[in-house]
Amino acid sequence: MAKCRRCGREAEYRVSYAKAWFCREHFIEYFEERVVEAVRKHRMIKPGDRVVVAVSGGKDSMSLLTVLVKQARELGIREVIGLHLNLGIDGFSEHVESVVREYCERLGVKCHVIHLRDLLGLSLPELASKVRRPPCSVCGLVKRYVFTVSTMAVNASVLVTGHHLDDVVKYALKNIYVGDYRSLTSLKPVSVEEGLPVKARPLISVGERDIETYAKLSGIPYVEAKCPFKHEGDAEKAVRVFISELEESNPGAKLTLLSSISKLIHEYIESRGSRGLTRCSICGMPSSSEVCGFCRLTKRVHGKYMGADVTSKIKESLNAS
Repeated sequence: MAKCRRCGREAEYRVSYAKAWFCREHFIEYFEERVVEAVRKHRMIKPGDRVVVAVSGGKDSMSLLTVLVKQARELGIREVIGLHLNLGIDGFSEHVESVVREYCERLGVKCHVIHLRDLLGLSLPELASKVRRPPCSVCGLVKRYVFTVSTMAVNASVLVTGHHLDDVVKYALKNIYVGDYRSLTSLKPVSVEEGLPVKARPLISVGERDIETYAKLSGIPYVEAKCPFKHEGDAEKAVRVFISELEESNPGAKLTLLSSISKLIHEYIESRGSRGLTRCSICGMPSSSEVCGFCRLTKRVHGKYMGADVTSKIKESLNAS
């Protein structure tokens, strides 16, 4: 019978990469310590920061929100703020929004909700259809833009997302497979650009299975249903299976891969220089070209660049809420 590493009582939950078993109480404690350790190691949050959590309603972001609220004093966080983007997906988005709102209220966290339809007059499915791009691709572009603008609008200094160890390793290996090495730099634990909020991934050292266990043990409500538009390509699926089998036979393999990926980014990609970011001539947001991807998207849909208009709408909405 397995014993909890910390108290010696009967254990139920195993953390493979730690080669340890824990009881319920100490699994929760260990998980939260891992997140706090990642925040400190990568200097994601400074004392006095106001932190925005991009909350999708899934187990990852809801768990991250929970940990940061519980550990706010330990980390010196001045305020934790929830931010949710309603994508207008029939039969899905309204339910997700209600779950997010109710849980933020339960935690005593201010919750800001932005509706995509209010910004662009279209839902995500309608937007994707008009630009003839996969919904996930459009969603990622829109979320990055809206979350960054919103974080600045509420005068917060840090934006955190629920990307975890499995996410980062999977996307890194997929990018290496297709030869997109430059995109690896976007997978760093923390990104800092002058004049913009810090963007961080506090869950980067914990796996998806442990997040699910933490959420269930902590009684965190989350939406288990997958987004109806979520798609996993053949390459992503093959990489996911490979990572899972590698971790099963070599506990800690994902952390080793993460370390190797970080070294690759730091020593072989960033050291050779990057294209760097400039500012969009339309809306002023960061861009690798004269006009940012979001403004180009709105041009295709509405025949005009709308980044500046959308930024104004977001600020008005958040100031009113």
